[in-house]
Amino acid sequence: MAENLHKQLKKDIDALASLFHLNSPAVENEIITLQNDIEIKSRATQGMKGEFWELLLQEKYPNLRRCAMNFTALFGSTYLCESAFSHMKIIKSKYRSTMTDDHLVACIRLVTSCYNPDYEKLASSSQCQRSH
Repeated sequence: MAENLHKQLKKDIDALASLFHLNSPAVENEIITLQNDIEIKSRATQGMKGEFWELLLQEKYPNLRRCAMNFTALFGSTYLCESAFSHMKIIKSKYRSTMTDDHLVACIRLVTSCYNPDYEKLASSSQCQRSH
């Protein structure tokens, strides 16, 4: 039973290392070190989510930290992609007849950006035009 578990764990570690282009023995060594790290166990709490990976020192666990960063980045990039397609569908259906490719790109860039302009600064730096 323990041998089958060890084989499955080794297979999972190899798959993880292959997925993120890491050295499989180094990943396995870091997992073993982490399992026996008393300091991490004492600092980690039950309700921790993303903060757990911040407990791992880059010098001691470079491969595990890289796996965590790459793995969490997958979900963020998927969300951005899904969000962009969803916005594009709304924009294209509403303004299909007047939409150029350049205009669509500009609209997509606006809806997927988190940029918030400083309106007060913009207003104070512009000059008012007086009518003749």
